[in-house]
Amino acid sequence: MKSTHPIPSAVLLLALPLLALGLPGCASSGPRSQTNDAFNEIDPAIAYSNRQREQAIEHYTLASKLHLEGKADEALIEYRKTLELDNQLYAAWNNMGQLLLEQGNYSDAVSAYRIASGLEPTDPRPEYNIGLAYQRVGWAQDSLTYFDNALKRDPNYQPALRGMIRSAEMLGLADARIMSIIRNAQLRETEEQWRDYLSTQYYRVQAILDD
Repeated sequence: MKSTHPIPSAVLLLALPLLALGLPGCASSGPRSQTNDAFNEIDPAIAYSNRQREQAIEHYTLASKLHLEGKADEALIEYRKTLELDNQLYAAWNNMGQLLLEQGNYSDAVSAYRIASGLEPTDPRPEYNIGLAYQRVGWAQDSLTYFDNALKRDPNYQPALRGMIRSAEMLGLADARIMSIIRNAQLRETEEQWRDYLSTQYYRVQAILDD
């Protein structure tokens, strides 16, 4: 009923910071000085960094395509090539984690998600994905913590709302905060099976609170 959340390549490209190109400022007309000539030259280190980033994005774009096509092994190879060139691309870490999770490699998946989370501390998806990994192996208390972390980043992130409620059920938790999360989820839910599930959890928690 749940799935991991990849980050589309288009989102990554929009989020990437602009790299400094060393462009010269305006100058008055007249003979160019040696200082101006030097200023007009792009620093080789910056040029190399730019090329490396471009190559990383190319590998990331290909990895995303293979990922969507269901070619997991090939996509993993391309994600790893991406990160060899630029290990700061949080989306590549997150999406590689998704593939590892789908293969049952929970330890490496969580490690990749942790790196993604550290690189992009406002995105709820890596924290949600860690919670999902822990939930799948039955570590309900740990999963609850990470779903909660995701909700701290975005209180209305629907997958984390669902995950939080499911983990609370696994632990038998029923308190005012869980009820609040259920109500928030019910207001946003569009899928019939989840509406039914949330209704069941609402009555479960309400019955315990009424005792």
